[in-house]
Order: sequence, then C-alpha cells, then structure tokens
Amino acid sequence: MKVLVTRTDRLGDLVLSVPVFEYLKSAQPDLEIHALVAPAAVPLVENNPYLTGIWTWNENESADSFKTLTDGLRGENFDAAIMLQYRKELAQLLLRAKIGLRYGPWSRFSSWFLLNRGSRQARSHSKLHEMDQNLRLAGKFLGDSSPKVDFPQPTLYLTPGQRDLGQEFRAEYQVQEDKIVFLHPGSGGSALDWNPNRFAGVANSLAGMEGFRVFITGTSVDEAMVEKVSLSLDQQVTVLLNRYNLRDFLGILSAGDYFIGPSTGPLHLAAALGLGTVGLYPPVPTMSPGRWGPRGPWTKTVMPRVDCPASRLCSGERCPHFNCMNEVFERDVLGAVMEIHRQKSEEES
Repeated sequence: MKVLVTRTDRLGDLVLSVPVFEYLKSAQPDLEIHALVAPAAVPLVENNPYLTGIWTWNENESADSFKTLTDGLRGENFDAAIMLQYRKELAQLLLRAKIGLRYGPWSRFSSWFLLNRGSRQARSHSKLHEMDQNLRLAGKFLGDSSPKVDFPQPTLYLTPGQRDLGQEFRAEYQVQEDKIVFLHPGSGGSALDWNPNRFAGVANSLAGMEGFRVFITGTSVDEAMVEKVSLSLDQQVTVLLNRYNLRDFLGILSAGDYFIGPSTGPLHLAAALGLGTVGLYPPVPTMSPGRWGPRGPWTKTVMPRVDCPASRLCSGERCPHFNCMNEVFERDVLGAVMEIHRQKSEEES
C-alpha cells in the first residue's frame, strides 16, 4: 500500500510530524510512505529512512506547477493521503490526483467535503500536544484511535557530511572540550518576544563561565532581533547571523550541546538532534509548551508566572499582563540550562 503524508507549513511543525513516518512503518512494514512538504523544509526529511519519496508543494506556485504536481501524484497511484495540516487548495489537488482515501482534520467547512476519512480536530482549541495530534491522525489511518508509541520525541537524520560540518565548526572556533551553547533570540512571529537585553545577559553570563562557548544564531527574519541583542553582547560571544542554509545549519547544530530560544523552528531542530534545549514560552493556550513544547531527550521550558486570562489567543496590549514575557528573568533561563547540564553530567558519569 502506498500513502502520501503531507505537512507543508513551518519547520517546527514538520519536526513534530516526523514521528508519524516511523509510527506508520513500524505498524505496517510493507507500507510505502511518501512525504509532501514545503520546498524549504526538504532537508528535514531527505535522509529519513522511513520514506520512499519526497514531494514539495507551495501554495504560491504557478498553475503549471500545480498541474505538474497533480499529474505526478496521479501517476504514483497513491492509495491514501494523510493531511497532518488541512489546506483547502492542497486537499483539492489531492482530489484531482485521484487519491481515493484522504485522511486529515475536519477543521474547516470545506474539509468535510474534501476529506472522506477525516477526524474531528480543532487544534487551536485543543490542549493536546501537536505531535500527539499528528500521531492520532496517523492512528485513524491505521485503525488505532489512541496510538501509544515507543519513541517519545522526533528524530532528524543527517548525512556523515553534515556531521563533519559540525566538527569543522568546532575546529574553526577552536572549541575543544567546551560546551557549545546556541542562543536563537528570534521567534519569527510564532511567539511573544523576550527582551533582547535579557537574551544578551544570558549569553554573556554563559560565555563568562568556564567550559562554555556561546553563539547567536538567526536568519533574515530574525535580523532585527539579533541586532538588538548584539548591542549588549560581550566580545567572547559570536554572532552567526545569516551564515548557513538549513542543510548546513543542521550539521552545525549537531555539534552543539545546548540551545536556548523561543517557540520557533530551530528550537525543535535542536531538540530532535539531541541537544539540551531551553524554550521560552508565553502561557497563551495556542502558544504554550503544552501544545508546542520541544520534544527531545533533554528539554525544559520557561514561562512567566502569571495567570493568563486568554481562552485561546493572546489579546496583546488589552491584557493586564502584557507583555508577560517580561516576567521571565535571566536567572530563570540560566537555572534551566544549569539543571539540564547537571542532569547530563550525572548521566554521562
């Protein structure tokens, strides 16, 4: 049987979807699984051993590109598609590609017509973690209403060449036995921002400790935030703004030990690569760690200690606690890093 699994939004969302591939394959070893992802996200799945094929879809592509993709999918004769995130235009494409069984969340009016094997999922109202929501959709396909899996976190698979990049990075910056800390201050709009001066304070404090080297990461969407952080950085902290593409960045991350950042894609990448991660989260239900927290062997999340009045979305300046992230202090983040460091050191010894 041949199945297409689609997840075409942001990097972190895809990271929290990759356990689906292993779950499906472990349940049905003869299953042929293909993934359809956003073009920029291909490096996250291109080495996944549970996948037979990878396809890309971008809602802004031309009509000719849509036709080419439709024809290609139709030619593969897929038995089923599992949409881990509902997109009307993509669901219409899957229908035109003559994929008979179309699973996914019944979350929009059109989804009731375009998905013939849907599941009731109102994710923005749910307290269930995103990864668990994805596994439930895959369970619907397998006939398993409440899947219980043996892998509690996502895994990203890198090539030896990518791993070598990480070791070359350590050599370039003459990092011997020191612990590498990546600090990523930008959220890309997916969460409330933390004060850039406090990010800088955490970076400077860690860089001043024996045995730690600190690097600030970010891409073009994080540039303004990184520049604000950079104004208060000590000289021993290195800024790596816009230096790596995603494929190379995965290799660089693999050489790290700790990662600090808000709820954004790189935080989930780091957790899936096994780094100790500290995520900064607001208590808003749709942004909380209960829904979007990193899944990995060494993860902690830090939230402001406020009673959030939101039932779903942040009300911004109308909220008496806004910006509640100001109630997160440098000591909170440093304490979380040191706690993970202690736990890892005890396990390694």
